[in-house]
Amino acid sequence: MALEKRYKIKVEENKIITDDHFIINGNRAYAGQHIIIDFWYTNFDNKINTLRKIIKKAVILSNATLINLNLHRFGKEQGISGVAVLAESHISVHTWPERDYIAFDIFMCGNTNPQIAKKYLISSLNPREKFIKTIKRGEHKLDK
Repeated sequence: MALEKRYKIKVEENKIITDDHFIINGNRAYAGQHIIIDFWYTNFDNKINTLRKIIKKAVILSNATLINLNLHRFGKEQGISGVAVLAESHISVHTWPERDYIAFDIFMCGNTNPQIAKKYLISSLNPREKFIKTIKRGEHKLDK
């Protein structure tokens, strides 16, 4: 039996989302988008409160649901690591202020828009250099 017949499907914003939050596009299905982001030379002030506000706004803008946000500083003026656990997966962050470098991972499934979160991070942190790669996690061809 084809995947479409095994799951109840709803259509939202020109994409098909299954009850288990997979995304179907043509004859391909995937769990969600995983965006790998490297920023260098940003305008980040190395404060947990600033990072918390930026991540919360990225979650809201992407239509995701925040379950928990935990950020940890490794010492005075040192880096921050953390994760926003989402109903739809996560956003993680690691900073190296001594190198003016920030790494984000955004992974979202279902009816979310991780690309909007990515654009918001870029506009908020205004990096002079960036590397971004998007992967469709769990992508496979549907058996028709």
